[in-house]
Amino acid sequence: MNIYQAIWDADMRGNGIRPILPNEKGDISQGFVVVDMESGNSQHFILRDIHIPDKKRSSYLLFEKLLDNFSLNQTSKEKNTESEANEIEDFLSMAISSPPMVIAKKFIEENNQIELTPSEWYTYLYELWFRQFDWESGKDLSGFEHVFIGEQKGRKLVGHHFWYKYWLEVSNVIHHKDQLDISCANQQEQNPVAPIVVTISFHLKAYDFAKRRFIKIFKKKCAFFVGLSPEGLLAMGTVRAMPNAPVNSLINGVTYTLELIKSPDGKSIRTFYPVFAT
Repeated sequence: MNIYQAIWDADMRGNGIRPILPNEKGDISQGFVVVDMESGNSQHFILRDIHIPDKKRSSYLLFEKLLDNFSLNQTSKEKNTESEANEIEDFLSMAISSPPMVIAKKFIEENNQIELTPSEWYTYLYELWFRQFDWESGKDLSGFEHVFIGEQKGRKLVGHHFWYKYWLEVSNVIHHKDQLDISCANQQEQNPVAPIVVTISFHLKAYDFAKRRFIKIFKKKCAFFVGLSPEGLLAMGTVRAMPNAPVNSLINGVTYTLELIKSPDGKSIRTFYPVFAT
């Protein structure tokens, strides 16, 4: 079974947003995101336009509620609150019942010859993505924060592998608190036939919710799937984190290597992102 293609297809039928090239016509009823593969300059935004239909929007809104739950600086400890815990529960409860996560659960159960109860599956996902751990100078780190949102490490942005978070920064929709200064496509890694993975670099004025001010940071190389819903990306990473999971994925005729690093104790994801296989 091509599990990653199965998750991609299920997500595109669900809350995923299909990536298209500028010369293609998108289906507004199903949603689309225009991926502009032309050579970048200091004002070139590779994600040029996006349409999310109302029937798919709730997934992304649940994700947005989590954005202010994490300290930007990875050396700062988190101030976890009951309301934040409830937001995580709402997000995971939505994700668990989604088509891509149903496929991921079945694949993991069959390949490990186990059967997970709803409670066990929820706990498994929470431990994998939201459990906090320390690593070197990093405090209260989590896979979800690193992969979906990104963290400050000195003057660098680390993590940040979710296309929709990048789009929010481009479009300035979070109360103008994330401001993108420079976006530049890394052209040698683009595939104009299947624009579902891109690699970019950019400078960002990121809003630090704890300090209540902007912090100038930059991302030297940022790779992400374009179009996957929050639960779609969660499903991809969950399968990849499984012991003996396929490292390479063939999606829409293109092979990608799914890079994964876990926490020091191996219980949680530290980072996850796709790159073109060489």
